Amino acid sequence: MLILAEILRAISILVLLVSSSFYFRSLDRKKKQSKLSTFEFTMYIIIQVAYILFTISLLVFIFFD
Repeated sequence: MLILAEILRAISILVLLVSSSFYFRSLDRKKKQSKLSTFEFTMYIIIQVAYILFTISLLVFIFFD
């Protein structure tokens, strides 16, 4: 049962990364064409911070485990 939970967690992380990358690309294109709304700009920043935190946690997991 624990293995199933880990597989589901890995799949959910993959889906979140893929969907947020598509949304980030969409926001990036829109930003080049026109000004982003407050919500869109907030999401743009939050996605960037989330990618940085995910990368740091992945590096910590790889090198200090």
